[in-house]
Amino acid sequence: MLKNYLKIAFRNLLRNKLYAFINISGLTIGLAACIMIYYWVQHELSYDTFNKNLENIVRIERQWDYKEMHGQAPLASAPWGPALEKDYPEILNYVRIEKNECDIKDHRNLFRKEKVMIVDNSLFKVFDFTLKNGNIQNALTEPFTTVITEKMALKYTGTKDPIGQSLTVNWLGEDVDFKITGILQETPDNSHVRFDVLLSNASYPKDMMNEWFGRQQYTYLLLRPGTDLNELEQKFPPFMIKYISAEFAAYFGPDEDVNKVFKLRLKPLSSIHLYPSREYEIAPQGKMSTVYIFSAVALLILVIAGINFTNLETAKATKKAKEVGLRKTIGANKSQLLIQQFGESLLTALLSLLAAILLIALTAPFFNNLTDKNLTVLWLFQDFHWVIFLLITVATGILSGLIPAVYLTSLEPALILKGSNITGKGKAGFRKAMVIMQFAISIFIIISTIIIYSQMTFMQNKSLGFDKENIITLPADSKIVRENIDTFRNRLLQHQHIVSVSASSNVPGTKTMMDTNFRKKDTGETYNLMLMMIDYDFVKTYNLATVAGRPFSRDFGADQQSSFLLNERACRSLNLTPEQVIGNELVMTVDTNTKRESSITGVLKDFHLQSLHLKIQPTVFLLTSPQDIKHISIKINTAKTAETIAYIQKTWDKTFPGQEFQYDFLDGTLKALYLSEVQMHRIFIIFAFLSILIACLGLFGLVTFITIERTKEIGIRKVVGASSANILFMFLKQFGIWIIAANILAIPFSWWIMSNWAQNYAYRIQFNVVMFILPGMAALLVACLTIFFHTLKAANMDPVESLRYE
Repeated sequence: MLKNYLKIAFRNLLRNKLYAFINISGLTIGLAACIMIYYWVQHELSYDTFNKNLENIVRIERQWDYKEMHGQAPLASAPWGPALEKDYPEILNYVRIEKNECDIKDHRNLFRKEKVMIVDNSLFKVFDFTLKNGNIQNALTEPFTTVITEKMALKYTGTKDPIGQSLTVNWLGEDVDFKITGILQETPDNSHVRFDVLLSNASYPKDMMNEWFGRQQYTYLLLRPGTDLNELEQKFPPFMIKYISAEFAAYFGPDEDVNKVFKLRLKPLSSIHLYPSREYEIAPQGKMSTVYIFSAVALLILVIAGINFTNLETAKATKKAKEVGLRKTIGANKSQLLIQQFGESLLTALLSLLAAILLIALTAPFFNNLTDKNLTVLWLFQDFHWVIFLLITVATGILSGLIPAVYLTSLEPALILKGSNITGKGKAGFRKAMVIMQFAISIFIIISTIIIYSQMTFMQNKSLGFDKENIITLPADSKIVRENIDTFRNRLLQHQHIVSVSASSNVPGTKTMMDTNFRKKDTGETYNLMLMMIDYDFVKTYNLATVAGRPFSRDFGADQQSSFLLNERACRSLNLTPEQVIGNELVMTVDTNTKRESSITGVLKDFHLQSLHLKIQPTVFLLTSPQDIKHISIKINTAKTAETIAYIQKTWDKTFPGQEFQYDFLDGTLKALYLSEVQMHRIFIIFAFLSILIACLGLFGLVTFITIERTKEIGIRKVVGASSANILFMFLKQFGIWIIAANILAIPFSWWIMSNWAQNYAYRIQFNVVMFILPGMAALLVACLTIFFHTLKAANMDPVESLRYE
């Protein structure tokens, strides 16, 4: 019996090659897209799950609310972890992690800049990171010890197992030998923190690790199983009073309540990747909203493919009806007919799954390049993923074939064999609803793509308040660079294509800004403001506008010790206009024992130091000292870029021998801030195209079938005088109304969804009518072209041939 059903199913597919091709193609693309997005989503959801203590690991985050400054950062000062472990039995262990860059000497005695993590040895007790070689119990307990990956070992020592050897690291401005005590296993690619070089936290001087408002690190706690996070957080106010109230008073004044300004929050490890902090994350992370969006897109594409199948099968009911009637007449029962119909649907779906696997094999490299993932066909057969995909395929086949199967098996044999009209308004109405839904989904995806593209374009092209073109940035955090910056600057300025050179603690696009407290000398009011150190040439290099007063100048010797610049946002925080703020004096809290009193000499027009995800922060600028320099900015003209860069490198090698030359163009650094959004947009474009392709395949098949089904009607209309244009208009009107209805459904839903999505950005586009009307018009045009080419042939057919058609 089963063999007979399969034969009939194959025979029906071969007999209707065009419809079989359309169904299999649509389902193939839908399943392939669904599987790829499933892989992406599954990988995003798997972050940090390799840790056996996943449910018991949290990260300390500091929440602050002070006047106009509000936020939450995943950083805490070094003493917090040890003190929390000591005071609360719910906390079993802690680890502190600091992200940094250090110059490391390679085998050619050339210092190369590397990203490093500075950690406690408890890293291996809290997390499930491990060593290939070395004693994991004490590898990083001693000062000036390091563990590295095999890749780094080969790069710096020339051997895979250099345990006992040393790496020379520029540490706190001095060249220090760090003993290699272990070789790291590669960090899993689904870890929110990844590293190739670990340095011991014990290498810092003890006084640096004892400041409650000092060195900022990521602190993770291992909690006792079953600990209630909310209950533990409620216990922290006495902790804040006990440990930081004295230093807090030095910064904020004795009248402020530390527990009103600061709160300690505990963030589960499982939430970090998909619910990251808006600022100061340890590495770029994902977003749960993106997971939801991509999951919805995968489902919608599969729905479009399923609608194609259902529509064509329902449309073919007329042809299948006689077969069903004959089978019922000779004794076939309803269950047998259902099995036959579902068998054909499942066969189509399974063939589509095989084709989808082949399509994935062919497109996986492109997908991986686009998403930074590592999808392979072998993954499909790991961890029972294949079972999930098989179930999805079977469910798709059953659901797509359900309505045609129920409809066909409900027909009366006598009516079928008499040739009665079985099409019915209900079936036509169902097809109409399916086409409307299909195009509504496609239009929604296209509208979303246009809005995402517009937001990305807006963010990349919006005026940032400074000149970002033709600026080269160099790292400057080693002692030899900081101490010889003036010599380097003077040598560079001898080149005709170098316009200016500046040194600063930050450059736009970096995330290393810090905040501190300022007090107005005349009123005693305190303010928490961002702080940035710049030199005399920073304003010129970035072409910043001054709205009041003057920028720093070498003509005013007192600027080095007694002048501040503010941005406009800081003026608003002080409740003063830029003109009113000039001449006011602020007292800056440097540390608990040191204050700096300076007058405000200038106000800079607001400019964006960070991404457009964040609002401009109230910022104070002061002249930098050598120890605060982290970046060099070089403004060049575009006459001979390659020659100018070569000169900069030559000058660097001459001024800083042994230091590796590394540079970035500032505009490239700024574009990298939106890498995840750009990646999301590209993926959206692809899936929008696929959704329209599948919808058009279905429309192609449906129009072809309806045209054939109405051949006699077309012939009669031509006999009574209808022109080809009249017949074309008839079909265009029918389908055009359906597409217009799809627009009416899709546009308000798209506006609601994308309005909520846009709330993630502090600076966002304004929606306009074109964004919503254009996709609908495009869908209507594509549908009309599809209908036009397939009805033109029938409309131009000889009426005699049309009337003879069976």
